[in-house]
Amino acid sequence: YAKPRVFVFTDINIDAGDPDDRQSLAHLFWYADELRLEGVAPDRWDARGAEACALVVDAYARDYDVYGFAGRGYPSPTDLRSLIAEDQEDVMRRFRAAAGKADSPLYVLVWGNMMNVAAALRSVPESIPNIRLITIGTGLMREPDLEYLPADWENAGPCRQGNWNGAGRDSIYTDPRFSKLWWLEMNWTYGGMFPGPEPKEMFEKLSRFGKLGEHIVEVTESHPWARYFRVGDTPSVLYLIDPENELDDPTTGSWAGAFVRPFPESRPNYYADDAGPH
Repeated sequence: YAKPRVFVFTDINIDAGDPDDRQSLAHLFWYADELRLEGVAPDRWDARGAEACALVVDAYARDYDVYGFAGRGYPSPTDLRSLIAEDQEDVMRRFRAAAGKADSPLYVLVWGNMMNVAAALRSVPESIPNIRLITIGTGLMREPDLEYLPADWENAGPCRQGNWNGAGRDSIYTDPRFSKLWWLEMNWTYGGMFPGPEPKEMFEKLSRFGKLGEHIVEVTESHPWARYFRVGDTPSVLYLIDPENELDDPTTGSWAGAFVRPFPESRPNYYADDAGPH
């Protein structure tokens, strides 16, 4: 079994936005034995993004010996810590190195703003055929979302306010250099992680499992509205760890949802959520 190679872009931060990214990174590390992690790029340098990543690794390190991670194929805390980019220049260096390995596809998981990703992709045009882009959530904010906008965002009103990765997403989508890019865009299947009682039940259960479990609770201390297992980025991980999933073909369905090729002629490798009959 060849573990999927993974590079993560995340807008993880400390007390400057939604804590879902911090929970999602903890969840990713719980499955680090099933993936070949190549790098983690915290986009929010202005909001202690790298520190937020380091805190998750700290929790992981404390669980590493207690739960026998070494004997289960997990990377060491030192190796995991070494994957976190230190600055923007380091992000680009790491991404180019990972993308340049032609032995297997590089799955690029995007958990936030996509401007950084667009720049990274443009830096490796020769590697585009070997990249598998999996992105979470685009489109427009709804009325209930507006109260969670950062204070410095211009409020354009419901259904006119750009979502967190809209501009970066569009810069990739409209660039003809990426018309053949393998791209799985999860526009709403991530919403399946939020509704119903299960996320709160999972939050309670997982909080008992070591320091990583404690961490997913700690990150919500300043966000009382988010005190549940709020892992909106997790479908990108579920897609990769589903043992029955055919990774090259999202249309077969997986733990991440069902997808279609909406534009098979103009964008043969672009996949989006299956909305069912219209």
